[in-house]
Amino acid sequence: MPQQRFWRKRAVSLGVTAAAASAVIVGGLPHVAYAATLTGTIAITTPSTGKLAAGTAKQVLLLTVTGQTLSEALITGVNLGTDASCQNIPTYIVTSPTTIAVKTPSGGCPATTATGGDGIDILFAGGNTLSKANGLFFITPPAIAALADKPVINDNSALLDPTAQTRRFVTAGGQTVRVKADSAYAFDPRTSAGLAVTFGGKPATEIKVYDASGTLIPANTASAPAVGNYLTFKSPAGLTTTDASLAISQGGVSKTFAVADTGANIIAVPTVTSLSVSSGRAKGATSTVLTTSTLVSKTLADYQGGSATWGVYFCNKPAAVTAVNTAGTQITVTTPDVTNDADGLGTNVYAGSCPVTVADLTDNANPVKGPVTAGGYFNFLNE
Repeated sequence: MPQQRFWRKRAVSLGVTAAAASAVIVGGLPHVAYAATLTGTIAITTPSTGKLAAGTAKQVLLLTVTGQTLSEALITGVNLGTDASCQNIPTYIVTSPTTIAVKTPSGGCPATTATGGDGIDILFAGGNTLSKANGLFFITPPAIAALADKPVINDNSALLDPTAQTRRFVTAGGQTVRVKADSAYAFDPRTSAGLAVTFGGKPATEIKVYDASGTLIPANTASAPAVGNYLTFKSPAGLTTTDASLAISQGGVSKTFAVADTGANIIAVPTVTSLSVSSGRAKGATSTVLTTSTLVSKTLADYQGGSATWGVYFCNKPAAVTAVNTAGTQITVTTPDVTNDADGLGTNVYAGSCPVTVADLTDNANPVKGPVTAGGYFNFLNE
């Protein structure tokens, strides 16, 4: 099996094809002609688009050659483009007499600026070269803001103080996710850019791009957007709590961002989609039935007492849970008193609207609340 080389080769083969080099007679012995431009072609087999991420190490480019015979003894290196960092690359494997796999070096290769793409040179012993004039593109990969700047958040918390913005997403999907681009990168909605997103390994939908001020950038915009903008998408259904990875594709290249890059957290907490009674007395004591996505627990005892592992909150005040249906999709509660309370409607406030959420109380000191939905509000009336 051919081995990957990490050094320059010095061997000069005398068994090259006639096209590879012309032999001359010096002192009665055959010698290979030097610095010849070889005939033949180079085709990019993988990736078929000829596009690789710029500035990225260890990307594999598979090349197929016609008109020349490849071997480990014949090849001394590969040039990808004209930048010095990607000249005479020694990290390659001759996988057959007609194919060679090349890895981009540490630090990768710079973004392509030539309209037709960068060229490729396969370097043979004796300084001979087989070349492809263009067709290789190094594309700047997607980049998001630094973790400290909360690059991924729930869109409905975007107007809150950054310390209060959330990045919790539910397994059921259907939430709007906001992603901020790096200050030197721009998400591009134009069809030619091929912008696509997966979240938790599943395709996202309703992808939209906005400028930094929040103005929607239409897909038919005439030019590339300004850097540092953001995009939104709807999270897919069927997410798992173990995979919060985010992958963004644009310009023919993709980049995957792990939790360490995004801070995103996928939880199994259900959302409240509707209330059977959506308004009641300001001092509480109104019975209402919450319809939710499938619950983690269908046992009433899990919602009652000091050892409860699940709870229901109106604003930040706990409600009394009195029943859970057998399907685990409806919870009957009695509303709490939220008046004149900093955890309720606010100090000296006696009427208003409270978001209703289901919370995971496994860690009582840090309850994890599900996201707020449009159908999950209760109005306390001061009659």
